[in-house]
Amino acid sequence: MSYFIGAMVPTAVCDFLSSNKPEIDDVRWMKPEKYHITFEYFPDLSNEMFKNVHLKVQALSKYFPLKSELKCFSGFPTHRRARVIVALISLSSLEVQTICNNKRFNPHVTVGYARNPPVFVPQKVVKLSFSFVRPTLFLSEHGFYTEISTDAC
Repeated sequence: MSYFIGAMVPTAVCDFLSSNKPEIDDVRWMKPEKYHITFEYFPDLSNEMFKNVHLKVQALSKYFPLKSELKCFSGFPTHRRARVIVALISLSSLEVQTICNNKRFNPHVTVGYARNPPVFVPQKVVKLSFSFVRPTLFLSEHGFYTEISTDAC
């Protein structure tokens, strides 16, 4: 069980990414309905931390809807030896990075994972403009994401 502040990718963009993903063997592709961007990850979230996370979600909300643009498919740690297949994104405001404690923030949507050895990911250009609707706190448990309300803080 873990938590993250993120935003879900709009359905039309999920469909676009899913139908344009690069042809790579031995990859476990994520279900498009799980595509999201992560602004900050928390391996655990104590009651004391919850108030601070609520304030971060509120601060992020000022930048939403957050205009974004898909750039290309790539991989982490590199596109030449990727364990994680991603779609890189440019954001209209990188100030979200200063709100969250994410010093190595590289805006992306994870679309798949290499099954065994790292894979080569062709940096296929995918241009599409869209907006993330709102930031949310999510619980991630056994591959399922549950939205957690921060309104009660």
